[in-house]
Amino acid sequence: MGVLCAKLCRYFCSSCCCFRALPPPEEFQVLLLGPAGSGKTELGHRVSGRERGGDDLDPTNGVRCYRMESAALQREEIAVDLQLTEVGGNAEMQRLWKHYYAASHALIYCFDLGSGMEELEDTFALLRKCLQGTALDGKPVLLVAKRHRDGVQLYDVEHSFGLDQLARSCGCPLHICHMDDARDLGHGIVWLCRQLVARRPMLEQRVRYDVNMQVWHRRKKTLLSSSKMAQVHRGRFRRPNRKLWPLAVDSVNQTTVRPSTAPPTIFLVRLRQEAAPNPEQAAS
Repeated sequence: MGVLCAKLCRYFCSSCCCFRALPPPEEFQVLLLGPAGSGKTELGHRVSGRERGGDDLDPTNGVRCYRMESAALQREEIAVDLQLTEVGGNAEMQRLWKHYYAASHALIYCFDLGSGMEELEDTFALLRKCLQGTALDGKPVLLVAKRHRDGVQLYDVEHSFGLDQLARSCGCPLHICHMDDARDLGHGIVWLCRQLVARRPMLEQRVRYDVNMQVWHRRKKTLLSSSKMAQVHRGRFRRPNRKLWPLAVDSVNQTTVRPSTAPPTIFLVRLRQEAAPNPEQAAS
């Protein structure tokens, strides 16, 4: 009877271990960028598991938010919640991209593989502008391709446009995948989540620093525009007023009185005023 109970206990313990609960999910902010018509909205709906309506086919001319729960990655045992922020890709919205760099932990950049070579060059030139010398420097980057192109593989795109060199120069881990291949896209999302979890301390520190610097630059710009920067500078770096103490003269001994703030006596020069000669002594 005891042997049977031991076997049952081992069985139930092993079955419970198979369904152990994951730790609390970690939340990350991911920026979703790309030129107009590169598939950002479609990718956001696929990752979040939401269905895209038939009337929602216009290009994004603003900001959209998506959320991917950790339940989608439970098979990989990754407890991560991704908050995706999509910003429109037209020329007017591209000027606003820089305001979203600081608060983002990673970047997902979409491009249309079926477009011409000149358009692809412009697309990756825009990516280079986003990474070099900005708050996205050093953060993970996932490239997602839209549509297929005969005879062109993703590694050909990576080497032909120098994307591997760009990633090394900026210190950004880079992975490229295809949107239309569900398995490949899933591998890309898992890769991004693993990079975020592995680099969480560094990314959290970077985000705090970048956000603080962004707030300071905005405040500085506001103060400069309102001509208050000089006042703030004087108030922050105010120095105590220096007073020049006049030398007091002793009327009895005709000597200078040494002030309390004077240097040591080794540097004191006594100025004794000699009395004027007597006219009788001078005549004799």
